[in-house]
Amino acid sequence: MTEIDVEQDLATVNDQIGKLVEELNKVNNARESLIQQVQNLSGVAMYLRGKMPQSEGSEPETVDESVERSVGVPDETP
Repeated sequence: MTEIDVEQDLATVNDQIGKLVEELNKVNNARESLIQQVQNLSGVAMYLRGKMPQSEGSEPETVDESVERSVGVPDETP
């Protein structure tokens, strides 16, 4: 019967866990950085839209309200 080296297997698994945690932290940091960049650019875009001159005959943009919900809201009754 084959001997199982539990200590070696545990060390290998712990090493893999450590590597995956490091990779996850890198990906999460990159994600947070992208979120911050999107928020910053959205703020700049909002500022610039506010600085655009309004022409006298222009009306504010209207939102197309023909969108229908495909999923209902659940009842809040107990």
